[in-house]
Amino acid sequence: MKKPLALLLCLALFAATVAAQGNVFQVRYAGGSVPSTVKPDDWKNSLTVNSDVIQLKLKDGQEININPKDVKLITHSRHASRRIGRYAALAIVSPLFLLGMLKKNKQHFIGIATETADGTKNGYNVQSKNEQYRALMTALEGVTGLKVEEEVEEKKKDKK
Repeated sequence: MKKPLALLLCLALFAATVAAQGNVFQVRYAGGSVPSTVKPDDWKNSLTVNSDVIQLKLKDGQEININPKDVKLITHSRHASRRIGRYAALAIVSPLFLLGMLKKNKQHFIGIATETADGTKNGYNVQSKNEQYRALMTALEGVTGLKVEEEVEEKKKDKK
């Protein structure tokens, strides 16, 4: 009886420790109010979402702390593309590479707009990994109390 209880207490303590650290997401810093020397294709940046602070740590050493109460807008946009040229060139080697043209490359961008009590407005744009963007949006919605606004890509079709 003592061993299962001790195991249960250890698991509860471990869960409390992990939950206190918040949600950490690997992101690309795509730009914003803070100039950075980080390349836009670098995934070595992290965004930590806690109830106290949203912290963006950039690879070049900068730390951006955002108070969740200062967040005024959260947006999500998706960019999809196909790598036609690459697969067309590889099709010369093997026709099976033509199937690669059917695959879409999806990128998820999340924008965070803030306004402090003194009226200072800032914005940050990050790219999230495909398997993490929903969790990141849910975490941001949870700490800010705001709903993520979806930006819809306009399709370039002529309506006749």
